[in-house]
Amino acid sequence: MPTLTLIDGSGFVFRAYHALPHLSTTKGVPTNAVYGFTTMLLKALREHAPTHVALVFDAGRKSFRNELDPTYKANRPEAPDDLARQFPLVREVARALNVPVLEEAGFEADDVIATLACRAREQGFEVVVVTGDKDFAQLVDDKLSLYDPMAEASGRGGWTGPAEVEKKLGIPPAQAVEYQAILGDKIDNVPGLPGVGEVTAAALVRKFGSVEEMLRRPEEIPAAVARGGEKLKEKIVAGAERLRLNRRLVALRSDMALPYRPADFARQPFDAEKTRALFGELEFSRLLKDLPAPPPTARREETELVLTRAALDAAVAAVRAAGEVGLRAALGDGHPRKEPPFGVAFAGGGRAFYLPLGHRYLGAPAQLSLAEAREGLRPLVEDAEVAKHGHDLKAEAHALRQLGLELRGPGVDTEIASRLLLPTRREHALVDVARERLSCELPPMEEGGGGKRGARTPPWELPAEQVGTAAGACAAVLPDLAAALRRGLEDEGLTRLYEEVERPLVPVLARMERLGIQVDTSAMDAMSAEFGSAIQELEKRIHGAAGRAFNVASTRELAQVLFEELKLPVLKRLKTGPSTDQEVLEKLAEQHPLPALVLEHRSLSKLKGTYVDALPQLVEADGRIHTTFHQGGAATGRLSSSDPNLQNIPIRTELSKRIRATFVAPPGQLLLSADYSQVELRILAHFAKDPALLAAFQRREDVHAATAAETFGVAREAVTSDQRRIAKVLNFGIAYGLSAFGLSQRLDLPPAEAQGIIDRYFARYAAVKAWLEATVAEARRTGEVRTLFGRKRALPELLSRNPALRQGAERMAVNTPIQGTAADLIKIAMIRVDRELAARGLDARLLLQVHDELVLEVAERDAEAAAELVRTQMGAAAELAVPLEVEVGTGRSWAEAH
Repeated sequence: MPTLTLIDGSGFVFRAYHALPHLSTTKGVPTNAVYGFTTMLLKALREHAPTHVALVFDAGRKSFRNELDPTYKANRPEAPDDLARQFPLVREVARALNVPVLEEAGFEADDVIATLACRAREQGFEVVVVTGDKDFAQLVDDKLSLYDPMAEASGRGGWTGPAEVEKKLGIPPAQAVEYQAILGDKIDNVPGLPGVGEVTAAALVRKFGSVEEMLRRPEEIPAAVARGGEKLKEKIVAGAERLRLNRRLVALRSDMALPYRPADFARQPFDAEKTRALFGELEFSRLLKDLPAPPPTARREETELVLTRAALDAAVAAVRAAGEVGLRAALGDGHPRKEPPFGVAFAGGGRAFYLPLGHRYLGAPAQLSLAEAREGLRPLVEDAEVAKHGHDLKAEAHALRQLGLELRGPGVDTEIASRLLLPTRREHALVDVARERLSCELPPMEEGGGGKRGARTPPWELPAEQVGTAAGACAAVLPDLAAALRRGLEDEGLTRLYEEVERPLVPVLARMERLGIQVDTSAMDAMSAEFGSAIQELEKRIHGAAGRAFNVASTRELAQVLFEELKLPVLKRLKTGPSTDQEVLEKLAEQHPLPALVLEHRSLSKLKGTYVDALPQLVEADGRIHTTFHQGGAATGRLSSSDPNLQNIPIRTELSKRIRATFVAPPGQLLLSADYSQVELRILAHFAKDPALLAAFQRREDVHAATAAETFGVAREAVTSDQRRIAKVLNFGIAYGLSAFGLSQRLDLPPAEAQGIIDRYFARYAAVKAWLEATVAEARRTGEVRTLFGRKRALPELLSRNPALRQGAERMAVNTPIQGTAADLIKIAMIRVDRELAARGLDARLLLQVHDELVLEVAERDAEAAAELVRTQMGAAAELAVPLEVEVGTGRSWAEAH
């Protein structure tokens, strides 16, 4: 499906100007807005590789809306002189990059974008609007999404689809214009209803569907809101004409008569000579390496369908001769670990093949049996001398194992390589990476028709030729993509990290997923009943403390009880009203018993719903839970897991330990838990080389007590429990940008006292402060940070004029080298442990990785030897300036072992 990207040029020039500090060339030409805009445009072209693109600007300050309302945007000041001088330069950048610039007199850029977007959807395009303007929410649907690179960079999530709109506004995108009409828009000088906020506006839209329907049924307005309904009705009736006018002002025009069509904006190659000259003139030398690839083109290979054993043997021989092959299993809706693929594509030496295995539709060709396919594919799949490239090799290995084959000779995992190069990007689908790295457009696997309206045809019911064309092209692109990504890894200094850490980890994780971990479901069931009774008892006590029954899970009803009926003080306000979050309830618990009971109810309900009730549903026929590990889901490189997420099973409370106690070892086996001790703090000591911190670790002292003694100027034996607690918060928080305000909030201290503690800490640990400052300064100079093993993360927000963005980037600049190095360490440890267990022939295997902890299943007879092996291999994962301490325990359950 072609993709049209429409860029809100006017909006981004203004945002770039206000986000970045003043920049200028050596000749004094201001460039901060041009630089920010160019960075954003290159990112959109490079990472999303649209097939069609256009940049849209406002043609002037006046539009048809000023005829409707002369005060529309009357509050907008003139652009500052140094910004006005940059608009022509922005247009020059667009022309050099061959991105069409659109503007229509009498209309705003928003209307041009809306018209083109709606027409493109009708003509079969997917549409991406690159903008930070909330007004575009009214256009969003399953074929049109919004992308805000600045929001993505700040960690707020850059993509907005229907679900995000509904979550944020409380109404679906189609009703966003009604919502905006009621609220108004201060930026555009569109007045909303006085005293009406987001919650009330959403409630009115949900009730009536539109402004006009609300005005037709004013008598129903009081019932639509929680309180103040009669006064609200009067406001709405009195402001009816204003509301109707608002709606005309905020609704985007999608019916403009434009002299061009979406198809007119096919990507064109940029003018390399003009671009380089312009970037040189603007002194944008760092952006030259980010220049976009040429427009995508289709692969030339024609996929050959393999339907006989003789044809399969010939195809395998042909691609083996190439020495490397691209593999792409055609997978159904289930996990590749659980069901065989319904087809396998493989390509090499300029030829592509598709072997259908499970296509079921009227007229489907006769297909090889799984046994014939297995034996025919074996010489290729299990030949370690032929490199097999794949996009998610772990999934490919699972799928091939379902056919009875072991994947040997893994080549480049193009998904992992892409994630290493662009760790902050959310999606790395093969079609996008191919566009980005090779300017190659892969064919879509179009869905067939024939079902109920809107029903999806299962891919195995599509014609084998159709699936084969798509899967064969995917396989064919992989060798070229592997070569391009290898070059990228080499250029960025990431080859060693990929070759020695990420690639060897793939088969380790695949084995862990297949093994799973045993769960005592009967213990879970008993716990569920127990927790259910305890929750009911808590509800009775909560209702007794409140003086009446109410829905404890409703934050709105809880707020009414706490602040209106019990008259407890409001400590924090949100847009939706008084906050009832954990921090608030903990403080209110000092004044009344109800908040503490609610906290206990929430904790127990979460444990029951998230773990005790949910986990048994995921136990498979072998009595074990099998999670799926993700290598590159976090920018720091930390592993994550899903279905279920076993990374966040709690441990601190007695109740949460009981949940871990239901993860057990089979008869004759034990669970072994090995956990790095204070690994991130040890990494900070290694980086900072602070003498006091190094000495505490090298002498194997209680580092928190040592920090307390240094910070408070007392003898080690005189350190109090409160002083140690404060030191622990400092040690673990200081590398995450812990401020005096943050410390005061965590420890309930006056801000001045918290600042004094931090000042004393840095006075005693001057090298830590020096490292933090030097790390941020170097990141600001280079635009990136790296871990001890070379993993990188770009941080362009360090130059932002926006304090929140800049401070967030500064925290990431010191956090990423520490947390990322810890992530690399545990990955290296997993590889070493897995390899040494096999070499020693011990009856032990890795099951789980949870942050800094490894969980293994070991035979009782080998438990002692395995414990020593794991401790040794984890401790030798890196040579730091301080020892890596590993705590190892064994037991019948995870709780006993940890």
